[in-house]
Amino acid sequence: MTRTARRAADGLQRTFFLWTIAGTSLIVAAAAGAAIVEVFRGTADAGTFVWGMIGIAALLESVVLFAVGLRLRHGHLNRVQSYDSRGDYLQDDGSRRPRVPLLGDGQATQNINHQGLGGN
Repeated sequence: MTRTARRAADGLQRTFFLWTIAGTSLIVAAAAGAAIVEVFRGTADAGTFVWGMIGIAALLESVVLFAVGLRLRHGHLNRVQSYDSRGDYLQDDGSRRPRVPLLGDGQATQNINHQGLGGN
């Protein structure tokens, strides 16, 4: 695997990791939903106020991490793929079909059977 392909895979892993953290923070914010409403109404006591602030912070964190993940994913999807970032071509198996890697690791092959087309 080339360094460029490895870096691209790391970028997507980073994106999914950020989205996982954002989802966890969103669960915390949902659990603190009633406390958040009480804080905005101004009727929260001390404990509800603290829990509401934790919920608000978790909600903001989830929005920011989701946006950062979208930006990383957008940058990865709009990157121009070159021969270096796609990986090596696969060995010729004698079928006279091009064996171009579909993923960046050079190990993916096309899963196509031409049995129903007649001829061979």
